[in-house]
Amino acid sequence: MPDQGYIITDPPTADTKYDDGWKISIARTLNQINAIRPLWEQMQQNESFPKLNANIDRYLSVIHSADHEVKPYIMIFYHNSQPRAMVIGRLERHAIPLRVGYKTIMKPKLRSMTVVYGGVLGQPDEGTSALLVRELMSLLQQGQADLIFFNHLRVDSAFYRQVRKMPTLPCRDQFPVIEPHWRMLIPKNMEEFFASLSKNTRSNLKSHLNKLGKKYPGKVRIHTYSKLEDVPQAIRDVTYISKNTYQHALGAGFADTLQNHILLNTAATKGWFRVHILYINEEPTAFEYALKYGRTYFGEATGYDSKWKDLNVGTVTLLKVLEILCQEGATDYFDFGFGDAPYKQQYCNEHWMEASVYIFAPRPYPILINTLQTIMLALDSGLKYIVNRVGMLNWIKRCWRSLLQQSTAKQIINPGGKPKSSL
Repeated sequence: MPDQGYIITDPPTADTKYDDGWKISIARTLNQINAIRPLWEQMQQNESFPKLNANIDRYLSVIHSADHEVKPYIMIFYHNSQPRAMVIGRLERHAIPLRVGYKTIMKPKLRSMTVVYGGVLGQPDEGTSALLVRELMSLLQQGQADLIFFNHLRVDSAFYRQVRKMPTLPCRDQFPVIEPHWRMLIPKNMEEFFASLSKNTRSNLKSHLNKLGKKYPGKVRIHTYSKLEDVPQAIRDVTYISKNTYQHALGAGFADTLQNHILLNTAATKGWFRVHILYINEEPTAFEYALKYGRTYFGEATGYDSKWKDLNVGTVTLLKVLEILCQEGATDYFDFGFGDAPYKQQYCNEHWMEASVYIFAPRPYPILINTLQTIMLALDSGLKYIVNRVGMLNWIKRCWRSLLQQSTAKQIINPGGKPKSSL
């Protein structure tokens, strides 16, 4: 690989390994991580599409917000004294949901070396990727972890190919979760956005906007929270909305936790924090939570109160957010994140495929969990194939989400009253 000109200042004094001119340094403490900050920041800036999760301050905020069992683990790979690659990870307890459809059968926790999203820096080629994966797998052989979890690797990367190639069959993830990642080029204005859509889609979206405005004239507004002092109010209103979503019934909704307060406070301090909330009669009905990093708007979470679904408040919120981004002119891309959805296909200009992958340790218990996961995923894939062939997959998803929303509504006897905006 060519010399990338990285600045080396105060490398960590942790354990090192040597192999054919390669030196691998490990940063395990906050002092060691802060010592490599200039190198870390420069390597990430050289990425073609830097991910916020791999930003050093975002990484440290996650570590600070986690429990004491989560430990930092950063691997820096030098060749002939020049830094060539970095793997950003953490040692933690990782739950593996063994489920069929939306039903979780069990959720065993294993010791994991978790590589964060975007946490492989340096654009490693095939040979360097093989070295990185081999060194990661040595953690499993040494008993430091039961598995390695890679959060959404691009499937067209050399690193992903080595992750799929190098583990032995019992330790290999047989069914990595592969899904599209969608990104939208922000249009100059909303007229340009609507012009890019089909006539039917354009008509439906404008109808949603008009319907809500006519039913609640002068009583609909969207507010953007972006400052440090905004965090408590934003968390309060987003939590209120989230409790009435099907995601909440799945245990995946937004919650008012110490961890979220730490993460959002850090994001606000760095200027990344964005929460857009749609209010009707001053009641929070839908939200879009995002992090603006550089000139990219990373969508983190969305949700809407199910009692307002007939007014399409989720879609209206998204359109209003897009309008704000067009007017500001400070954002080039709207990153919709992982997973597929019809609206992403309609709105976005580009996508690529990413996979979340495990490598399991060559020991009985991790291999047993891998075997159980393989069986569950095979069964799940088979059932999805059958219902999709008979045209019932989307119908089943809608019914299941509706049941979850109804279940959530029954559980919330008194949510504490309708929160009022502080504005």
